[in-house]
Amino acid sequence: MRFLLVASTALAVLATSPALAQGPVWSGDGTLADSDRATEDGHRYDDHVVRLQAGQRYRISLDSDAFDPVLRLYRSTSDEPIAENDDGGESLNSRLSFQPTESGDYVLRATAYSADGRGAYSARVETQAPLPPPVTTPGQTVSSSGNWSLWQGQLTSNSAQNDEGAHYQDYLIRAEAGQTRYISLTAGDFDPVIQILRAADRGNEESYPIEEDDDGGIGLNSFLVFAPDEAGDYIVRVKSYGSDGTGAYTLYVSQ
Repeated sequence: MRFLLVASTALAVLATSPALAQGPVWSGDGTLADSDRATEDGHRYDDHVVRLQAGQRYRISLDSDAFDPVLRLYRSTSDEPIAENDDGGESLNSRLSFQPTESGDYVLRATAYSADGRGAYSARVETQAPLPPPVTTPGQTVSSSGNWSLWQGQLTSNSAQNDEGAHYQDYLIRAEAGQTRYISLTAGDFDPVIQILRAADRGNEESYPIEEDDDGGIGLNSFLVFAPDEAGDYIVRVKSYGSDGTGAYTLYVSQ
């Protein structure tokens, strides 16, 4: 393995930086080689320790022109990945957003999609601006064979974006275990998508939604039925299907 630190003092700087600072934290160039450690299925990998601060959002990237890179993130005390990404960046490159709940050392693992992947790569960790808070104020209540909360919003070029460039806006709801909630999303200027996430997972783009719908409504509109196994706070995410989707929308959530 060859690894050259481009920002060798970055970890020390991060340890004293404000939690909401933005900019580069750490970066470096490396090479996957036959002499590197390998997993049981023969994938070579390099591990790099980075120190992350609780509550700070990070964008972590792994790029290579020599192989299809796969990025995995671990706690320094565990061998189970807590986040991973294959093709979230440009072309086949990897990129993920992550917001730790605990400060400490984390392991950035650089590996390849194919077991024979070899060659040079670059890795970097950058801080991101905090997400705008989710909408918590109940929308207008409407009645039509039941009570619904109605929100009318708009996705703009300034709305939050995920790692794929799609704009979104979040709504916080409380749901009881087994309680059925009907969720409808309509839009005229873009193809809308509904995603449901646990509130605790907000900020980690690699956290898969527990429910999702694209075209379950009329036309390209979205509709889903949500009945959680556990009571708690959940995020209803209004998202565009494409990276250029903006415009007005209407969100209904049954009470």
